[in-house]
Amino acid sequence: MTQRTRKKLIDALDRLIRGEPEHRELREKARIGKLKINYSTVEQEAVLSAGALRNHKDIKKVIKSRSMGLAVDQSPTAESELDLLQEQLKEQKKKTTQANKLKDKHFKQSKNHQKALQVQAAKHIRIVQRLMDMIPFEEREKAMDKVVTARPDNIIEGKFR
Repeated sequence: MTQRTRKKLIDALDRLIRGEPEHRELREKARIGKLKINYSTVEQEAVLSAGALRNHKDIKKVIKSRSMGLAVDQSPTAESELDLLQEQLKEQKKKTTQANKLKDKHFKQSKNHQKALQVQAAKHIRIVQRLMDMIPFEEREKAMDKVVTARPDNIIEGKFR
């Protein structure tokens, strides 16, 4: 069983390297130039389950070296694997920097919105206080009971006099 699996994996890797996969999805990717050689695609091409490579460390090494070699060949600027990895690292750092800037921007916006919400809630409480002051003292308690019984979840805690 292991020898048959090994043969399937090697044949699949060879087909992928040549750019002639038999798997329908991989053939479509190869046609548009987006075919990647990695563990998953080799397992797909070999028609094996995910994780079938876990017992074949030698084939994993070959896949890793071939995929890096192809990536270097396809890269317009990289001349070696090290150059490619450095480019990828620069891109990742750039993305991280952008993400941090965006995070800071949204954090500042949320703080501003929180302050605006506090101001609005304070205004609302002040308006409710003034309206309550307009109701005669004897009828205030009845009015509040009506509000609470109508919608018990509609209570905003505030500091009333």
